[in-house]
Amino acid sequence: MNTIYRVVSGDTLANIAASHAVTLEQLLQLNPQISNPNLIFVGQPINIPIVKPKPEAKDFQSLWYQAALGEMESGVSEVPGADAHNPRILEYHQTTTLGASDDETAWCSSFVNWCVEQSGLTGTRSAAARSWLTWGSALQTPVEGCILILKRGKHPWQGHVGFYVGEKNGAILVLGGNQSDSVNISSYAAERLLGYRTHP
Repeated sequence: MNTIYRVVSGDTLANIAASHAVTLEQLLQLNPQISNPNLIFVGQPINIPIVKPKPEAKDFQSLWYQAALGEMESGVSEVPGADAHNPRILEYHQTTTLGASDDETAWCSSFVNWCVEQSGLTGTRSAAARSWLTWGSALQTPVEGCILILKRGKHPWQGHVGFYVGEKNGAILVLGGNQSDSVNISSYAAERLLGYRTHP
């Protein structure tokens, strides 16, 4: 999609291109009527591409959190029985290299990967919750919608990942998948916290 820019005094095609985040070559391709790039005049209409600005990290976070809230409102949960599976959870799994084909396989990280992809970013592509400890940037103070990682079980590779909602009675409220077999908000002991992450 393009818009029209009108040349003002002192303009050159090179500085018009630079100020609109395109190359001179791209600008000339959009303006075949310009036979000599060194000859432009005040008031001349120039076709300029509309470049969508890259969202700030905070915007990415808002987008993935809204996706997570939407999944919770939709009531996503596992289908009982080993022979039936929720296709939405299988869709979450496709965002990881594990690509599990059932809804019994732990899917908290798959859910976070799927939500992050809805914001236009790529997550860890891993089904391991602790893979998020090295993704993006660390946060010392959590904000609603940021990613948080928790300890789980006795083994150092075990964990849980979801989105920070807030705190209540000393516990952390987490919006996540695979929480009692569904997408919901659950509370976790604060001592289980491993870290908070957001986009770089």
